[in-house]
Amino acid sequence: MNLLTTDQWLLRYFDASSRPSVATLQRWLRDGKIPGKKVGGTWFIDEHAWLADGDDLVERVLKAG
Repeated sequence: MNLLTTDQWLLRYFDASSRPSVATLQRWLRDGKIPGKKVGGTWFIDEHAWLADGDDLVERVLKAG
């Protein structure tokens, strides 16, 4: 499992011109559209679960490291 903060995830996967707001990302996390969890007051995205998104091959590759 690789956890990223919301800021890290947005910088890694979105160009500045198409980046959603942190509030939008937090709503997606609350609604379960993006896999993650809240620790204290900080949201973290489970990068491996997001990348795999139900794909068994991707999941196996991510687990293998």
